Amino acid sequence: MTGRFIDHIVYKLKRPDPKNMGQNTFFLETNYGKIRILDTKENKPIIINVPDGPNVIAHQINLVKQLSKNFRVICFEYPGLGMSYPNKYYDYSIESGSSLLLEIMNILKLEKVSILFTCSNGYYALNLAEKSPERINHIFLTQTPSIPSIVAWTKKSIPSILEIPIIGQTVNKLIPKKIATTWYKYALPKDNEDSSFTENALTAIHHGGCFCLSSLVQGLKKDANKELTVADVPVTLVWGAKDFTHRNTDKYSIREHIKACEVIEFSNCGHFPELEDTKKMVKLINERVG
Repeated sequence: MTGRFIDHIVYKLKRPDPKNMGQNTFFLETNYGKIRILDTKENKPIIINVPDGPNVIAHQINLVKQLSKNFRVICFEYPGLGMSYPNKYYDYSIESGSSLLLEIMNILKLEKVSILFTCSNGYYALNLAEKSPERINHIFLTQTPSIPSIVAWTKKSIPSILEIPIIGQTVNKLIPKKIATTWYKYALPKDNEDSSFTENALTAIHHGGCFCLSSLVQGLKKDANKELTVADVPVTLVWGAKDFTHRNTDKYSIREHIKACEVIEFSNCGHFPELEDTKKMVKLINERVG
């Protein structure tokens, strides 16, 4: 049984608030719904980035700005996040996530790209790299351990009620702002005073944005035994050491999927090292693929 149909019903008749679109942002029609995309459209090497919910494109603006000095940056929200409303075909699985990534690349005529994804989104990039390694230069991950490790992580870090089909989706729809606010409390370092994380997320939800965490968790649970091996694409994992939610997660477990994965720790960051220390992250990316 799945409860993701609730997401589709809730957002089927909704229309994004144009006041909350953002500069250089547009919607792209895909097999999984209309996807909100920011594209700097410069004639430079390409890097694709996605927010990790409850983050939305607004959270990524400084990162995009810094990366755009050397890259054409394409940032989009996956279905179930922000203004990308999920349709009935999106099941929050690794397969659908990687299929959407490839579809966007094909629509925008992107032959080869680098990728910067966070947490469970990273599996979409890795799955694409396994199938079409010739399309990817380098994958940068943050807070992405092995699939078994992240499934164990969800049991510790995500309210168990959200794992129950239908009930989880219903609760998610009733209190999305509370879920988002609580998440930042534990995902960011205790000494982090940057209120923009919470403010941007709540603003997005207020203007009609979605945060379908329950469906994402349920989709990930179904992929608990998925085999994933990447050998032909270089992968760098950046790990925020002050992420309380991942305090017991083995960051080196990612090598179950990528034996030669480079693992670098950002000692002062939490769950979003690419946003918390953007300068350091961009420097690393430029050193690897710039």
